Amino acid sequence: MNNKTQIINGDRQWSLFRNMFLSRSFFPHFYLFILLAFTLPLTGLCSSGFVNSLRGNGYSLIPAPQETLLTGKNIRVDESWKITSKAGEGSIALRRLEDGAKNFLDLEFTGKGAGEIVLEVTPQIIKDSIDKDLARQGYQIEIVPGQVKISGNGEEGLFYGVQSLLQLLRPSSGGGYILPEGKIIDWPDLTFRSIHWDTKHHQDRMEILKRFLDEAAYFKVNAILFEIEDKYEYPSHPVIGAPGAFTKAEMHELCAYALERYIQIVPVIQAPAHMSYVLKHEEFAHLRADGMNYQACMCDEESKQLIFDMYRDIIEATPGMKYLYVSTDELYYAGICDKCENEYNPINRSQVWVDFVNDAVQFLSAHGRQAFAYVMYPLLLNDITQLPAGLTAPVRDVEEAEWIDKLKKTGIKQIAYTPIQGNEMLFPNYFHTQFRGKELNGCLVDAADTIPKTLENKAELMGTFAGAWDDAGLHNETFWLGWATVTQYGWTIGTPGIEQSTADFMDAFYGYNSPDMVEVYKLLQEGARFYENLWDRVPSTERGPGYGSSRGKGMGVDRFDLTLELPPLPTPGDINMAPAFNYKYALKLEAALKQKQKNDRLIGLLQRSFSRATRNRYNLEALLSIAYLERHTINTLLNLSRIENLLVQGSQARRDFANVVTHLVEAYKLADEIKKEEREMWSNFKVVWEKSHFPKCRSVDGKDFVHVLDDVKDHFADRRLGLEYMLAPFERMNLDEWQGQLAVIIRNFAKAKKVPIEGFAIEVLDD
Repeated sequence: MNNKTQIINGDRQWSLFRNMFLSRSFFPHFYLFILLAFTLPLTGLCSSGFVNSLRGNGYSLIPAPQETLLTGKNIRVDESWKITSKAGEGSIALRRLEDGAKNFLDLEFTGKGAGEIVLEVTPQIIKDSIDKDLARQGYQIEIVPGQVKISGNGEEGLFYGVQSLLQLLRPSSGGGYILPEGKIIDWPDLTFRSIHWDTKHHQDRMEILKRFLDEAAYFKVNAILFEIEDKYEYPSHPVIGAPGAFTKAEMHELCAYALERYIQIVPVIQAPAHMSYVLKHEEFAHLRADGMNYQACMCDEESKQLIFDMYRDIIEATPGMKYLYVSTDELYYAGICDKCENEYNPINRSQVWVDFVNDAVQFLSAHGRQAFAYVMYPLLLNDITQLPAGLTAPVRDVEEAEWIDKLKKTGIKQIAYTPIQGNEMLFPNYFHTQFRGKELNGCLVDAADTIPKTLENKAELMGTFAGAWDDAGLHNETFWLGWATVTQYGWTIGTPGIEQSTADFMDAFYGYNSPDMVEVYKLLQEGARFYENLWDRVPSTERGPGYGSSRGKGMGVDRFDLTLELPPLPTPGDINMAPAFNYKYALKLEAALKQKQKNDRLIGLLQRSFSRATRNRYNLEALLSIAYLERHTINTLLNLSRIENLLVQGSQARRDFANVVTHLVEAYKLADEIKKEEREMWSNFKVVWEKSHFPKCRSVDGKDFVHVLDDVKDHFADRRLGLEYMLAPFERMNLDEWQGQLAVIIRNFAKAKKVPIEGFAIEVLDD
């Protein structure tokens, strides 16, 4: 890492001014210098304190640039401008500028006026003190009246300069667009900036993956860690591929699309652990470690051969890529198989892990790939030195300095790992919150802190890794803020502040006229935590005990179902009613009343955003679907409370039999309203999600999905074959059965007391 990363934003701006003045290229910049000389008292050369100079002048750019020098004035750009590409007509930078301007801004340049955007590759445009791998991604943007010049240190830098220009173009109230007059010089602090696509419980449509690549490039992401699991066809073992899995031809197409945008796709092959997507098939039952489908036996050469066959298949599917992820994470039971000669203990467990990684790295090296791996438990500290140099491993801010020191001495490269989501439901914990009994700062703060803290432990970072897991089945559209934020701090370490970075993301992702989106995200998060905290965790009737957990075999094996107890039914005959629901859930009902108001505001803000946002309206649809699921959750709880109140009022009517029946019927009808709202919400929910996802666990061309649950993990998103995992807690309440029992009570009571039943469908009461 170069020492420039320690310079604050204001120093970066002053450095630009000083270098420009002293350089041999000063006179071509003379006009800009004169402008700055006259505007310096107003704009200054330093950061304005709580925001950088771009935001201080009304513009957003994420990742924030290294150096800016602005005059405080704006220039106008409109459709009459022309684009002059000195990088060639086939340049991806040129196509990205034309397509981005049209798709993001509805702006098509006609070339009929005098204004000009110039694209060129100018080697050494980034100063010589910058590492060459960083400099090749650098660019310079000069903005003066009538001209915008984007100069890339190389083709990649030019491409990134175009991404920045697309973010900076701001709609003007007078028509057209405006840009800040001045100069931006930019390059990354870290070479490698990756985000994580986890597809264990869903499969995105190919056109969506291409859009993801475009969006990732927009934020200067240059690697995708693609945890593909069974969503590839694996020609050597086709049974592994799920119905409709991506073919080799489709993967070739995706890789070509990524490489054109300077993005590496890094296949993540979960093995030998997290391998139930393979070991669930009877063909591989003999390879299960100790009989479980979570992990393959690591002392069986056939297991290793199977894994290497999968490596070979995915290497052939991803031409032009440099890396493959040997996903050794959570390999709890290395060496537990009865085929292993040595005793199962911490020392031998670590050695089995080391031996597998060394064999995997050797295999990949022979096939032209560099290896990534989770260097973690069950590996022991002293065994790190047995690993091969050149391996790349994620490190977190919680890693001890001694661990990082061993990695460095062994020649293992490091990337800073920040999880932006683990297994929380519906929506990530971006902001401060209480989560499962813990006080969390939120993953945005973690993203800002991870790199500085790992550097304090003397890490030598080559890049970043923004992890986002599919365990709880969140929509990928919920991850963009986290992915962009981690990338932000891999591009400019430590700056800007997290609040500005978040605001910059909202402007860049939705357009400048979307001021409510930070509040939307906070309200979505709060509603998601309400959804998750609402349910009782009861011993599972759906699943037996697990094989084990991170603590070991036979430990932490209890499984739980999420549900609620329904209000008790009145006693048949005398309609006595002992209220329980409102007592048990009193605090949650109080919270629901507050959440209802917030949810109303959330949905109102999202609905309004469709007419304001100029970009990513499908993302808004996905967020709105979550908001409506949160609304249904709130309404269900409140309506169950009202049902109990009606039942209590009916029981208190005593000998006013008609009044008793009236209250019971109203309770029954309210249960109908709960079910009706769910049907309508869910119908729309599935439509929205399946615009980007294929139907979950689908059948294709006569091949059915094999759904076998994991013997160790109990993922929320895996409890149902389809998307209905989100409805599983409601389903377990069995409101249909409860309502049927209430119908019998009403019918029998009304018959015994000779009271007519009004407002109640007769067919419901017939057996």
